Amino acid sequence: MWRFVQVTDTHIGATRDGQRNNLIISSMMPDVIRCLAKDLQSITPDFILATGDISAETSRDAMFAARDLLDSLGIAYYPVGGDADFAREKGREWFVDAFHARLPIRDTVYSFTHKGLHFVILDPWWRWPDGTLCPSLDGLKGDYSWQLPPHQLEWLENDLNRFSHLPTILAMHCPAIEPPKRFKTLRFPDKAVLENRDLLMEVVRRHRQVRVLFSGHAHMNYIVSERNLVHIVTASLSEFPIEYRVVDVFNDHLSISTRGLTNETFAKSSLLSQETPKGEEADRIIDIPLMF
Repeated sequence: MWRFVQVTDTHIGATRDGQRNNLIISSMMPDVIRCLAKDLQSITPDFILATGDISAETSRDAMFAARDLLDSLGIAYYPVGGDADFAREKGREWFVDAFHARLPIRDTVYSFTHKGLHFVILDPWWRWPDGTLCPSLDGLKGDYSWQLPPHQLEWLENDLNRFSHLPTILAMHCPAIEPPKRFKTLRFPDKAVLENRDLLMEVVRRHRQVRVLFSGHAHMNYIVSERNLVHIVTASLSEFPIEYRVVDVFNDHLSISTRGLTNETFAKSSLLSQETPKGEEADRIIDIPLMF
């Protein structure tokens, strides 16, 4: 058995706190990361999968501040970009400059294999009101939605064909499925779900080795099983309940659990009123077969 950890929506690099369902304690993230580093020493993950909104804002300084804090964990990690990271035109350039030592290639879309488990990292773009797909939100006026551009879907198909013999995990920042109705009291961001998810699911259905899709963005824990794919959406590390996922990898299955920090002060500092983002038991623990 070996394990990895998923953290998401760390929102590092801001001096002021925001709010979603509770207080986003961006200003406290250096202390949160120090606590996380201590906690992870006891579970010794092989690596961390950081699924987006790593930085609190799209700036070069925030990106490098996020990198420095993640590096301080002393554990290998794979960064995934989110809307806060990529909102500006140069966001991906700054992301690659900051995290190039952690990326298998100098790109925001990539794959890697670790101990017989294949990982594919995707990077949705935004569809603007005029229908064009754009990698940033610079100059946007009006509503938008998330989409995987056609070239990424083609790349994904080719990658899955190459590694058809390996159980596979997908990861991207935005979820590909809405939260269950029991979360209706929460502030779920408009256009928070991948708009062309049907095209993604068509690819997944052709490749049964794809077992799981990890994402964040929603700032809540929920798990939804859809045919042969399990969607694991994880709450923000910077907002209540301030938790992360631990994934134990066995020969034939994944065992996924959810943990908070040993220092409960951060969760208490964030909690305003909404405890729902923590999720029910079914949103917090699951075993997923790797056989296909």
